[in-house]
Amino acid sequence: MEKKVRPHCHVCMKEMKMGQEVVMDGAFKGIIHANCNYLTAIEIEDKGLFEEVIGRNPRWFKQFNHLISH
Repeated sequence: MEKKVRPHCHVCMKEMKMGQEVVMDGAFKGIIHANCNYLTAIEIEDKGLFEEVIGRNPRWFKQFNHLISH
């Protein structure tokens, strides 16, 4: 049986979905829901809808896929 890992918020642990507002941590490159955000403005590298943020940061998506495949 193959398990699929879906991107999720590391604060609330809920799955990320298209259309949700998110922020990207500039230091660790993690993506969390905007309403779970604990970062200061200077710590936020990117923000917007989930699909916009991953579209502007393809490296995050590539690293996520690499981590779950190993």
